[in-house]
Amino acid sequence: MGPLRGHPEMEAEDHYQRGEELRERCRFSEAVEAYREALRAYPPAETFGRLRCQKRIGDCLRMIGAFRDAEKAYRDALKLARQRGDELEEADCLVGLGLGQRALGELEEAKGNFQKALDLYQEYDDPEGEGFCLWAMGGMWRALGDLRRAKEAFQEALFLFEGMEDLWGQGYCHCGLGGVERVMGNYRESLDHYSRANQLLGEVDDAFGRAYSFCGMGNAHRMMGDFPRALDYFARATELYSEIGDKVSYAWTLWGEGTALKMIRRLQEAEERFRRAQGLFSETGDGRGTIYCLLSLGEIRQLEGRVGDAAASLQRAEEVLEGKPFALERCHLRLYRWLLEGGDRGELEEIRGAYRKLGSHFLNSPPTLPLNLP
Repeated sequence: MGPLRGHPEMEAEDHYQRGEELRERCRFSEAVEAYREALRAYPPAETFGRLRCQKRIGDCLRMIGAFRDAEKAYRDALKLARQRGDELEEADCLVGLGLGQRALGELEEAKGNFQKALDLYQEYDDPEGEGFCLWAMGGMWRALGDLRRAKEAFQEALFLFEGMEDLWGQGYCHCGLGGVERVMGNYRESLDHYSRANQLLGEVDDAFGRAYSFCGMGNAHRMMGDFPRALDYFARATELYSEIGDKVSYAWTLWGEGTALKMIRRLQEAEERFRRAQGLFSETGDGRGTIYCLLSLGEIRQLEGRVGDAAASLQRAEEVLEGKPFALERCHLRLYRWLLEGGDRGELEEIRGAYRKLGSHFLNSPPTLPLNLP
């Protein structure tokens, strides 16, 4: 049944429900258009309907990597929530805004918005909102390099979602824990979390979540040295991400796939993946992803004996990193410089200590090229 012409609110609701159906099928770009049609149809006085649309537009734009556009939608939604005096809706908007800021590397701004939202969720005793916010904060702490606090946040969120029997929330928390355990150096635990996430998110038929867990399983197998199995999982993830249209997650999968290929000395294929990933990270403004690609491309140049080109790539990574609060990536850059310049044992111990300070035991064994970054 099509929209009921002459009844703006009913027409808007029809468009909104179409957006919901498309969003649930991970067709995010199409969902954005449906929500925008609904937004145009709602009368100006219908602030709740317009608020819902702006939030959903922000969610969908964020899922496809359009973070600046998502930020604008969340800010428009936040104005409407405050106009209505609805503090729980305000909290939802703050979390969405923080997620976009987190992706863009604006971590202090994200931290402030997450904390405001968490305070509101706890004030109103909203465990679902609190769990989602803690999950978002886990990713923020990981990006800041505070792996212990990241793990605690994901564990607290998982506890809340288990209490609500929320399979979706549990699945995403296991994905978050899988990523933290991998960077900490606990590769078997990482695989267990991602495998559990894959099971849970398969039960709720979440294509994005399944792709997320496939990528994580690929990275866990990569760190355990099973590169053929890693490549198989990366292929499953890229197939789903390409259908969904999520540029950033697709780029991270390309980076993981490129690293697996690099480890088995398929350097030309690895470079092709890194360059594609770099292009997507640049397009979406993801500085962390850009740094990883520049480090990896520099390593390939070093493996080829092109030391000057390797140094230039590391210099570009340092320029992107300048002023950013990415502590783990700063350790990676120091390690690559040590490998390139042939540093002494004392400097290596300093780098190892910097990793351990963040909670990572990645450098337990002596580093050699090719380097399998977690």
